[in-house]
Parts: sequence; structure tokens; C-alpha cells
Amino acid sequence: MHNSRPRRAAVLLGAVALFLTACSGGGPQEARGSADPDVTASADPALESYYTQSLDWAGCGTTSEGQQLPEDVQCAAVTVPVDYANPSGGNTQVEIARLQATGSSPEGALFLNPGGPGGSGVDMMASTDYFTSKEVRKEFDLVGFDPRGVGRSDGIRCLSDREMDEWRQEPAFDPAKESLDEVRTSSREIGEKCHRNSSTVVSHMDTQSVAKDLDVLRAVLRQPVTHYLGFSYGTEIGATYAHLFPARTGRMVLDGAVDPTLDERASALAQAEGFEDNLRHFVADCQENTRGCAVGEDDVDAGMTKIREMLRKVSEGRTAVSDGRALTATNALEGILVPLYSTAGYPQLDSALQEAFDGKYEALMAFSDSNHGRNSSGKYTSNVSMAFTAVSCLDTGSTDVSDAQMADAAKEMATKAPTFGPYLGYGGAACQGWPDRPVTPLTDYHADTETPALVVGTTHDPATPYAWAQSLVKQLGKARLLTHEGYGHTAYTSGSTCVTHAVDGYLLDGTLPDEGTVCDAG
Repeated sequence: MHNSRPRRAAVLLGAVALFLTACSGGGPQEARGSADPDVTASADPALESYYTQSLDWAGCGTTSEGQQLPEDVQCAAVTVPVDYANPSGGNTQVEIARLQATGSSPEGALFLNPGGPGGSGVDMMASTDYFTSKEVRKEFDLVGFDPRGVGRSDGIRCLSDREMDEWRQEPAFDPAKESLDEVRTSSREIGEKCHRNSSTVVSHMDTQSVAKDLDVLRAVLRQPVTHYLGFSYGTEIGATYAHLFPARTGRMVLDGAVDPTLDERASALAQAEGFEDNLRHFVADCQENTRGCAVGEDDVDAGMTKIREMLRKVSEGRTAVSDGRALTATNALEGILVPLYSTAGYPQLDSALQEAFDGKYEALMAFSDSNHGRNSSGKYTSNVSMAFTAVSCLDTGSTDVSDAQMADAAKEMATKAPTFGPYLGYGGAACQGWPDRPVTPLTDYHADTETPALVVGTTHDPATPYAWAQSLVKQLGKARLLTHEGYGHTAYTSGSTCVTHAVDGYLLDGTLPDEGTVCDAG
């Protein structure tokens, strides 16, 4: 495999790392919901058979990590067309998992997505106590789904475990030593392997197709409207659905909102600055509250410099972990990035940095492994990394961006985010080499829905900056912004009682929080 490929540190937009599961056992189960035939109607007669199909429900078994999904969670495969522009051209499968409401008079289905691209909504069902409140679980059937190409949903397969290890051990792109044409060639080779090892769905994993799948899921569950709770990239799925199917959109919570109109360069810069901000917060918090803080105890800038110096040493040497794998600076950066998704991860990050400063990198590599779905036995249980690339390149292909523009953007990132910026540039070149051309993007996300969406933004969210939530509210038109003052990625799972009450009030009875509502971190 070619040894010069840019690494974006795979900044996944999912709320948490989730691993894939496999369905097994059980028997059929009737769908719950309205029997109104209009519920299953499609605007396109060619799609009627998809909208009216019946499901065979079965037990879901365990995740690939061995975690048992609750026995009362049932799984089913939904058939959808690979290409909605050509429904007769072949089918693919979307896997869903349902946990029925505990109350006697449920509101219907609440569809869940954890983000990504590449996050598993089926695995999400193993953690419903984390993602939803007791009140929501009482009133809604919770339905998670693996988007097309992800996990159980006819998931794409690209590289072997050995090849994935090799890919992740490639150094970050260095414009002084390498050509971006080499990057494009490497990306094309990986994409061609995806095509050889996967079904044709690999060319149709774009978010617009996922949103169209979601309307099929609504119909086969006999739901008159789609109630939806999406985190991070899941907010882009929700916003796309609301634009395409405004009359079918019910109560929609979009937490950790993505701005779907941004190009790759603007998105990468905002994320680099967001993680830089959160890392500075970690350093300040550690120095104030942790005895023997790894980065020192009295100067934030000195602490940041110490971290950057560690990354520089890793990039210049050949550092290995106990299983013999080389640790690159990108791996180490991922090891820092992952625990920054929540302030609850600060103690683990302090411990991992302490070991790294002592020349031991096992903890940082373990965080990096979790980011790619690699378990302790060396098996990649998730296709999240390849799904992330396939979806991103189909949605925002960067085909018209020049090498000079990418170089200018990389310099700006390195200046504004000196820790993360040097590793997050040149992502557009990888998509320029990807064998599938991007789809025609939506230029308008206005959604003339009966029920306004609730968009939740955290003021110091590293992965989906607060400005993106503000932008999405304006783009949707009918939407209300709920602001969470704090650090970390997404808000409904942050432990803020204020956010929980506001989101639950909206989901349970449609009551929007007052305009301008701000919740603190407590």
C-alpha cells in the first residue's frame, strides 16, 4: 500500500464510539403504529413495494465486542433501492433495531442516530439509558438504524485488519517531501478495494440517500411522521430529511449540529480550532484541579507546548507500542482527541499523557484504536473509518479545490490551531482521488415543517462548533436554538438537567424552550 496519505486524525462526528452487532434468533413481530394507508404512500410509484413491505423481527444477539443487547430489543432488515434515481437497478439492506415503549400509550417511534458518518444506530440500542431519558423511553418506541453501507446494513468492506493497521501507521502528509498526486493515488487504490470487496451501495452512501431510506423506515413502521433524535452527523441526516420530506417531519431534535453547507476546508478549520480550545480547557482544568498534572501545574501555554513537543518527538522518531505496531503522531493526536469529546474523559487523558511523557504510549494508542473500531485482539469490529471516508467524499468531494488553496488552508489551520491544525489539512486531496464522484449537493435546507425542529448547540463543542448550530437554525427556517454553555461534544447526554428537561418537554408534548434559552453545564 502506498505510504503517503494525509491523515485527518479521523475526527468522527459521532456522540460516542459505538461498535457493531449481529442479529440472531427470535421470531416475527407485528409493527406498531397507524394503519392509515396514506402512511405507506410514496410520491414515486416505483417505490411502492419498498414503502409497503412487511418486516420479520428477530432478536439482535450481541455486539461484535460481546456486549449483549437487551432481549427486548428486536432487529429487522429493511429493503431499499441502491439508487433512488433507478429503483429497478438493485437493492440493499438497512438494519433497524427497536425497543418498545414501556408506557401503555406510546407516542409512536423515535428514530435515533449517533452520528459519524459511520456510527451504528443498532449498537446505540445497547445504551438507550445513556442516550435518552426514562420519560422518553416510556413514551416512544426507540428505533436505531445502521445507515446504508454501515455495519449490519450491507456494510462496505475495504481493507483487511492487517491493511487497516498498515494504513493507520502511515505518517501524516508532508508537503515538503510528498506530492498531493501521491495522496490521490493512494486514496484511489483504497477506494478501488472498497469497490472490489463491497456491494454497489459503496457508490450510493450519500446523506440524501440515507434520508430517503429514513422515510422508507417510517413507512414500514406505519408511522405518520418521523420523530427523530440525531447527534452530530446525525443532525445532517435529520436536516436533510426535513428538507426533503417536510410534511412527514414530526418532532426533531438535532444535537451537536452540523452545518451541511460548509466545504471540507472550512469544516476542518472549525474543528481544529474547536479541539484546540477544548485542549486548552483540559490543560487549565488539570492544572487547577489535579495534583501532579501531567502537563505541569501553573501555565496553560507551557502545558500546550509540552503536548506539542511530545507529538513532534513522535513524528520524528519511530515509536512502537507493546504489540509491535508503530505509533505515528496522528495516532497520538487521536489518543488526545478522543477523550476531549467529554469533560468526563479528562482524568483518562491526564493519565495517558503522563505515560506518554514517560515514553509509554499504550493508552494513547488504545484511544486511537477505539476511534477506528479496533479491539484489543487486533480485530476491526467496525467499518467506521471507511464509511466515514465514503460518505464524506460523496457529500463534499472538494473536486474543484486547487493544491494551492489546500496549502493556504493548511497554513491557516496550523497558525490558528498549532496542536491539531498541522494534522487536519489536505483532506480534500483524498476525496479528489476517491473513485466515486460526489453527488449534487443540496444548496437549500429550508424545511417548511408543521413542527419546528429543536437544534441544540454547545458553546465549546470541539467536533461541531456552536456557530454550526446557529447556522443550521437559520437554514431550516422553522427551528429553535437551545444553547448549552459548556465543553464537550453534544448536550443531551452531558448531564445538564436544564437540557434534559428542555429536550424532553419538546419530544413528549411539542413544547419548545423559550427563545434564547441558555443552559449551563450543571
